[in-house]
Amino acid sequence: MSKNKYRLPFKEEFFIEFGGITKKDSHSWEIPLQRYAYDFEIRDDKNKPYHDDYLQIANYYSYKCKIYAPLDGYVVDICNEYPDTKIQKNRPIVCDVDDVKGNYILIKHKNNEYSLIAHILKDSFRVQIGDIVKTGDYIAQVGNSGNTNGPHIHFQIQNEFNFEKAKGIPICFRNITVKRNGKRVLRKYVKNGDFVQNKNK
Repeated sequence: MSKNKYRLPFKEEFFIEFGGITKKDSHSWEIPLQRYAYDFEIRDDKNKPYHDDYLQIANYYSYKCKIYAPLDGYVVDICNEYPDTKIQKNRPIVCDVDDVKGNYILIKHKNNEYSLIAHILKDSFRVQIGDIVKTGDYIAQVGNSGNTNGPHIHFQIQNEFNFEKAKGIPICFRNITVKRNGKRVLRKYVKNGDFVQNKNK
């Protein structure tokens, strides 16, 4: 379990499409780096992440939403190279580029933990490598770059910088709520199917 407690990297209510801390709920159990990762997207009251024509990227509720630093740290890596992946008929997961992460940011935190946020919108970064960030700082916008079938936030915590060697860490969250029977309750651990949001400080 992560030694640090993290905030969600967004302010709106998002739905967890994939992710959790057990094999049943895992984003990608067979991939150690992504085992405890999460995919977050905004959905409407019909449980859809888009309105009208789903082939139009601008119709996705998450697209261009602001992304925020989940904890104090400093930026150790950024990729800002790739355009959005084109959404295809029936929404298969595809990757138009040579890195499944697409555009991403990697932030180093205390206790030698690193947060990775992927599929970011090209040229939306408000920070650069070497910058110190504080929890809640606006750092970028949601895009659709990399391996994806629609705009969303891929979020994971890993134990080292190197993507080839790193392993994912189960994430302990701080001051976030999950919707239960119409009410919002505090939770440290969340899983796919949950609607989650940061509680105001």
